Amino acid sequence: MLLAIILVIVVLTLVLVLVLLRQVRRLERAAGGTGTGEKPPVAIPDRLDGPAIAGYLTARLAGTPADGSAAPGSTLSTAPAQVVWVDGGDEVLVHLDSTSTQIVDQTVLVSIDLESDQTGRTPLVVAFALPPTQEAGLVVATDEYPRGNGLLASRWGRAVQAAAWSAMLTLAADHASERGMAPLGLAVTGGQLHLVAGQSLTIG
Repeated sequence: MLLAIILVIVVLTLVLVLVLLRQVRRLERAAGGTGTGEKPPVAIPDRLDGPAIAGYLTARLAGTPADGSAAPGSTLSTAPAQVVWVDGGDEVLVHLDSTSTQIVDQTVLVSIDLESDQTGRTPLVVAFALPPTQEAGLVVATDEYPRGNGLLASRWGRAVQAAAWSAMLTLAADHASERGMAPLGLAVTGGQLHLVAGQSLTIG
């Protein structure tokens, strides 16, 4: 009788362990894990070719609606094709779907078409000169104004520069976040944009 009771207890314990293991695996799958210790695949690679950068910036260029609501989309497939920027009573149509990028030497070029009644539709090109070393941090050098139509650049150039750089920083932050790290730097090495992530820097 005692052996039978012990056998029942052992069997029930094994069944309970199996049920708990299944539950853990189900929770890991729901959280994006594989259950084998492997990390889930990342959406943003460590290195990007010049033309490929545009696809990652487009969704991050939309900005925040004037009414303070959530941005219309956070991915390339849901990002709007155009948005209207408003500043000091002036408006300009920004063609996000025209965004293109290229790397020339140590410079990342970001081109975006803007359209106004006075200028029509024309591109403005922002040039970001990035360091070749990964330890340089999140710093960049750029021209006083973007390249392109002078009238459009003088009125909206700073806004285009700020939006493009903000999109680059957001890309770096998203790249680091999906690895559970902090963004540490942007660099151009071997003709590619290198996104550097690592442990957060602490002082003291």
